[in-house]
Amino acid sequence: MMENNNKMTAWLNQHTDEYRYLLVDPLKKIASANLLSLPKLQQPGRETIFPVLRADLAYSPTHCPHLVLLARPGESCQPPWITHAENYAQSEVLQEKRYICGWLSSEEEPESLAISLAEQCGRVSNTFLPFFEPLRFELLQAMSPEDGLAGSIWPVSHWWYMTVAGELACQIGKETTDKWRLNWGGEWAQQNVRAIGQILKAWGSVCTTMPSDSAIQAAMMWKKTEGTGLNDIRDSYFLAAYSLGLGVDIAEHPAVKERMQQVIADPSLRLSQCLEALPASIKQELWNKAPAVQQDENKGMHQHDI
Repeated sequence: MMENNNKMTAWLNQHTDEYRYLLVDPLKKIASANLLSLPKLQQPGRETIFPVLRADLAYSPTHCPHLVLLARPGESCQPPWITHAENYAQSEVLQEKRYICGWLSSEEEPESLAISLAEQCGRVSNTFLPFFEPLRFELLQAMSPEDGLAGSIWPVSHWWYMTVAGELACQIGKETTDKWRLNWGGEWAQQNVRAIGQILKAWGSVCTTMPSDSAIQAAMMWKKTEGTGLNDIRDSYFLAAYSLGLGVDIAEHPAVKERMQQVIADPSLRLSQCLEALPASIKQELWNKAPAVQQDENKGMHQHDI
């Protein structure tokens, strides 16, 4: 994962004509002693924390996302914990729940922006969608037309977030009269975000540097896996994660296809065990197909540990 070297402070201070915010999600629990916990983020004598009352949790504001006001227009953005927020966001990229959702700039005042963000959860999709969750947001950005998401996040003009590769990314917002909603593929990815996250976590456990497009690669591989006929989700997770880790779609190999059919026919079998029994020559063949950079990344994986 790349070092971000406190890029966020510099980027936020390029927009001193706007309000700047940190968006956090208390559904991910952090220690009360953490500098990023809401009590620690509250500035004495100033109202700086504003709940985003998402429709499904509006009855419990403490469980809703919160906007933290970092700086008003004309002010420099210098909270001492911004670097800590970057590092914390980077440390949780492969976790199922993430606390740091993003950094935002907007001309909108905090009370009004909190309302807008809550309303946007019902605009992007045909159903309620907590689009602000970083993995969801990354998939939205990857699977949307260039200007599609821009209009949906307005009045946010810049939305920075940490990708699963540990890189800071930005989505520009702009005002538009066009109404955009997710297409079928985007809806499918959002419905399968938990499975995609699990695959990314498994992939990250054997890969020290994730590619920049990890999220969309994982989504595409999970989509392929759905069409294999495997009945047990553990087999599907294994197939997708191992293929991504090796850099080879192992399901295309005839010997692997044969073992997959055995697993489909006999639910008591596990794909990982069946592939472990492959001849050494087949394992070497799969390993040789892996890109050189992938082999270097996966030196901790043994060729026979399929």
